[in-house]
Amino acid sequence: MEKLDPSTSIERLQSGVACIDSVMGGGLEPGVITEFYGEGGSGKSNLAMVFSVAAIKLGKTAIYLDTEGFSGDRFMQICGSDRTISENMQLFRVSSLDDQELSLMRVSKNLEKMKNPGILVVDSFTEFFRLEKSNDYNSRVNGIQRQLSLLSGIALKFSIPVLLTNQIYMDIDSKNLQPFGGFIIDHVMKSIIRLEKEGEGVRKIRVIKHRSVPEGKESRFRIVEYGVTCEG
Repeated sequence: MEKLDPSTSIERLQSGVACIDSVMGGGLEPGVITEFYGEGGSGKSNLAMVFSVAAIKLGKTAIYLDTEGFSGDRFMQICGSDRTISENMQLFRVSSLDDQELSLMRVSKNLEKMKNPGILVVDSFTEFFRLEKSNDYNSRVNGIQRQLSLLSGIALKFSIPVLLTNQIYMDIDSKNLQPFGGFIIDHVMKSIIRLEKEGEGVRKIRVIKHRSVPEGKESRFRIVEYGVTCEG
């Protein structure tokens, strides 16, 4: 058991983009999982890379599990002129649902030896769950819960922000777009952020759930060659 000081302020990982950090209460909170969800092309991977680069610029290591096809060219654009940033980016390609779970176990073990971890990203967390053809609902739920438990343990034990990206689907009953996994994932998240397209290059970021930021707080940003920038 560890005694904590409730008045201690939390040092969040800032993206360096004012409108993003402001909406998120100062950036990504360490020790918890944050979810970014939205349609394809809404900026999820862009922001995941931006936060990873921000952590590396602080002298830390970023761990990035990729399930959808990481764009090395895009990452280097965000890195800019400092080509040494990639040296502290531990990028791993995950090839299946089982591989994803095993990868999280390996990451947890490797973090024990890592001097200065800064962020863990899983982009996208639900890709292989969506593609799973098994009709065994309970098995799928158990798989999600096991992996979320691993991620929660990593975030808490190593006091780093864990960032998951998630896809959306059309809920037949509500006729609304919802993040894949529903309540199973939502109740574990301490921060849920929705990203939406708004015209060519412009995206909206909106708080759905947060421990210290009002629900519905939003801002707009633009995807540009060097990363993202505030709109307006």
